[in-house]
Amino acid sequence: MSILNIENLSFSFGDKTIFKNMSLRLLKGEHAGLVGVNGAGKTTLFNILTEKLICDEGTFTKASSCKIGYLKQNSDINENLTIKEVLREAYRNLYELEEKILLISNKLATGDVDDYDKLINKLGHLQDRLDSSEFYNIEKHIETMCKGLGITALGMDTPFKNLSGGQKTKVMLAKLLLEAPDILLLDEPTNYLDKEHIEWLSKYLHDYENAFVVISHDTSFLNNITNVIFNLEFSSIKRYMGNYDNFLKLQDEERKRYIAEYTAQQKEIQKLQNFIDKNKVRASTAKMAKGRQKALDKIEKLEKPKIISPKPSFSFNFKRTSASLVMISSSLAIGYSYPLIKNLDLTLKRGEKIAITGCNGIGKSTFLKTIMGVIPPIDGDIKLGDYLYPAYFEQQVHGSDHTPLEEVWDCFPKKSQSEIRAALGRCGIKNEHMNQKLKTLSGGEQSKVRLCKLTLTPTNWLLLDEPTNHLDAISKAELKKALIDFKGTLLLVCHEVDFYKDLATQVWNMEELLV
Repeated sequence: MSILNIENLSFSFGDKTIFKNMSLRLLKGEHAGLVGVNGAGKTTLFNILTEKLICDEGTFTKASSCKIGYLKQNSDINENLTIKEVLREAYRNLYELEEKILLISNKLATGDVDDYDKLINKLGHLQDRLDSSEFYNIEKHIETMCKGLGITALGMDTPFKNLSGGQKTKVMLAKLLLEAPDILLLDEPTNYLDKEHIEWLSKYLHDYENAFVVISHDTSFLNNITNVIFNLEFSSIKRYMGNYDNFLKLQDEERKRYIAEYTAQQKEIQKLQNFIDKNKVRASTAKMAKGRQKALDKIEKLEKPKIISPKPSFSFNFKRTSASLVMISSSLAIGYSYPLIKNLDLTLKRGEKIAITGCNGIGKSTFLKTIMGVIPPIDGDIKLGDYLYPAYFEQQVHGSDHTPLEEVWDCFPKKSQSEIRAALGRCGIKNEHMNQKLKTLSGGEQSKVRLCKLTLTPTNWLLLDEPTNHLDAISKAELKKALIDFKGTLLLVCHEVDFYKDLATQVWNMEELLV
């Protein structure tokens, strides 16, 4: 049974066509992954499904009683509420039902009522609804969810406003899962989760009774949770049964088959055309040429295979060899108003490539910011070696009103416009996106612009904070290759084991360093 239908949907942004005559259906209980290269329109589709955007043409319908839940950041939340109070908001309708029961019970207790029997019947009906719900298991459900997503460690009485951006996203994800809508729309839900919490979420979604559509570039995650893949490509969408690996196999077979059919048809067309051209002017063969022309006209010509967007190519600009010692910390304590981690005694040597892991909120980003001098250490000190040229990729940077061209050119004003365009193109930014405002681009495209600036920066020490967030699978593979080839030193904060396991010479698990 279909619970969501899109028919002949078209949507444009300015002069760019995002979707053209696109159709899609989601079945009840279906677990779908929505994939496509950065900028294909995945988040735009979610915004249409949640009615944030209105399509230019076509229809979007869903079952009348169907509730859609969308993972949104910090929306409609009273930031003065504690974490537990925010999560209880998922059951607001049940708490309101309990209040109605208490009001009726209080009226009945006074005995001052006009229609006693009517109120008794209403009370019984409301109580039956409450009993059949999960009302009496609310605290248990919240506790289980918080343990699974690593929220308990943040302190359930912590005000929402005191959380980091990643921590707020985790709480919002928990609230949405507790609401259990008929259709879940999840946009990169693993970006701020650690390995064990991703595993927990994978199992939870695998067993989820209702339908969901997930945007994710974590292929292992998609393989574990999906039974159908929607692939956005060339302004349209196609449905593939099975998980992500099966989609890749089917898509590859489909493309090879189509290219073979197109090639064979082109040979046949050329053969017929050659015969017609040679024989149409000769009286003895003109009749045969006309017959071949009729055959040629009847052929339903296949479209030329569309060119897949060229994959990005990252290459970092290595500048001279640094001293043997890159960094050493002594009794280092990092944090803000209070230490997140104390007594960090770490040594980083030239050429080492370190993956920094650990649960969210433990201080991985804070550690990089302390090294870069963005925030001062609370105690202890950091000594940096000689001849260092660091380049820093910050995790959370909001898109600006600058265009990609302006953003990069401002940092490298001595380069020509053609050089900047070429650099952006190598990093996977299409020509039509170079003059769009950064804030209108997808998260993946914004990350590529920031990576472009790093590739142009002379460096021998890369400090990267979750650079894979929002990047599609192809871009991640190319970034990994560039980091393996990089001759300098690397500090990499990353939660994707598959990304860093063949890259890192050593792993610093911040949880093991916590005192």
